[in-house]
Amino acid sequence: MSFFQRPITNKRPTAQPVTLAEVYEYVSGLEAMPETVHLRSLADHDEARLYKQNNFHYVTPSGVFSYCADQNLLQHSQLLCMDLDSLGHRVEELFAALLADPMFETLLLFRSPSGQGLKWFVHIDLARCDHRTWFRAVRNYLMATYRLSEKQVDGQCANPSRACFLAHDPGAYLNPKLNVKP
Repeated sequence: MSFFQRPITNKRPTAQPVTLAEVYEYVSGLEAMPETVHLRSLADHDEARLYKQNNFHYVTPSGVFSYCADQNLLQHSQLLCMDLDSLGHRVEELFAALLADPMFETLLLFRSPSGQGLKWFVHIDLARCDHRTWFRAVRNYLMATYRLSEKQVDGQCANPSRACFLAHDPGAYLNPKLNVKP
């Protein structure tokens, strides 16, 4: 996937794509901790949204891009990142439930910058159907299986170039099959 330096207005990725393991190392490391702590201290929703857009690096989980726009997709990663928002007290319950999900194997899972949501990465098979069809199917599955509302399973994330902000989460999960350190 492509990695982009903050702010969100930067649409040019770094030279090298990153792997799920590298995203996990970043998220579970300390680099984004000060920004994450500060964001979670902000009470005003608009102020928090602006702070996040200006202070967090991001990735495009569904592929490698020359520029952050669907038409600039160079290679699809066959990954889908579902953005679960406004979970409140259910964050930890759903974190555990997604790890044990019988339909989809969790590849990467971490808490969102606000701490009130989750970023769930799963594999999709593009030989079976296209990206947007997968998105709709997984979204419907999450809403039905985990009793989540349309607002909680972000419907704005259907496009392959959708940004995923990288926050600090020392409790992030990386599927052990993917942790291929030298």
